[in-house]
Amino acid sequence: MLRLDIRTKIFILVIANILMFKMMTVPVHLIVALCFSIYLGISSNFKRMSRFFGIYLFFTAYEVFFAHTVTLQVIDSFLLLTALMFKTLYFPLCAGMALVSSSKVSELICFLRSIKLPKKMIIVLAVLYRFFPVLLTDYKLIKNSLRMKGIGVSRGYYLLHPIKFFEYVFVPYVIISTNIANELSVSCLCRGIDNEEKPSSYIELKFNKIDYLTMIIVASAFCYIMYMR
Repeated sequence: MLRLDIRTKIFILVIANILMFKMMTVPVHLIVALCFSIYLGISSNFKRMSRFFGIYLFFTAYEVFFAHTVTLQVIDSFLLLTALMFKTLYFPLCAGMALVSSSKVSELICFLRSIKLPKKMIIVLAVLYRFFPVLLTDYKLIKNSLRMKGIGVSRGYYLLHPIKFFEYVFVPYVIISTNIANELSVSCLCRGIDNEEKPSSYIELKFNKIDYLTMIIVASAFCYIMYMR
């Protein structure tokens, strides 16, 4: 697994968000998407990378080969819109997941304190940083508990029974989300994030050779893509 400083990961995330608005040809977009996918794989896990890149390849193949073959206008419009949204958000999604899955919240807090961010904003960002991974874990727990009762065992079950999805999954998910947000907020306050005294930390942010090399490669590739026609 690639070990990078959190500042390097945030730098890559910023680059990904800028590239999201850059117009690219299909081959160039595919190459850039492959690079971000590899980054996600070596930072997080390759199973997640293969799933996301597989969805990307599906939408790219549909856009290139099947988008002009009209089957049903509603289906074609829906797939094209979904493909456009997913491909547009693909770079920051990969960079964001790599950041969240491979960095600790203490590293984020240490970085935010180093740039003199207000304490209230640090609390909000720290809660958000931990909110989505915990939410994903609880979603898996809900699905596993339902499968133990024989609900949602088959694939495509909730597509065929959308009302049951809202009843069995969505409503408990919303309730759990509210509880998670409250618990994370209390946890951050208990750790003394809002303390007015000068904070101390055992986390030391330090750039390594791999960080400098990664930032140089990413910055060079970014400049090349932005100025290419």
